[in-house]
Amino acid sequence: MDIAHQTSALYMRTHLIGASGGLQLARLVAHDPWTVNAIDHLPGELEQEMAFVRTRVEELSGHRESWLGAVVGVGTGVRGVAGVVGLTRGRFRRVAALEAMRSLLLAKKAMWELGMEGRVDFGPGTARCAELDQQAARQAEELQALHRRAAEEAFTRGG
Repeated sequence: MDIAHQTSALYMRTHLIGASGGLQLARLVAHDPWTVNAIDHLPGELEQEMAFVRTRVEELSGHRESWLGAVVGVGTGVRGVAGVVGLTRGRFRRVAALEAMRSLLLAKKAMWELGMEGRVDFGPGTARCAELDQQAARQAEELQALHRRAAEEAFTRGG
């Protein structure tokens, strides 16, 4: 594997690690009754995006990315603990959770932008980066709308 492939694979792996945490957070927030089903589609979209990136990393590296299952497993444990302590319940925790999710989505959007520019090697999947970039922009807008609502509830007197 040449240095350009190694660099792209490493960059994408880093995003997969962040995405695994973001996916767990999305699973928590998406099904919170407070969101009124506004982002219930988000976990499924994130899973598909992660599969797309994982496939390309495996193509570039020449081996299966088996470590990701362990990372997601740890994330599932975190999700279980977070569910017990009510991570997304409460005015300020909800604001923070939505901020974290939006930040992760914007980081992912930056990866798609680099893919569209050809700086990160998505190979035959480069054309899909534009579609995924638009999807990330929509996801970020959805989270921003929820964030505004959560902030209004959290920071309004008597709220």
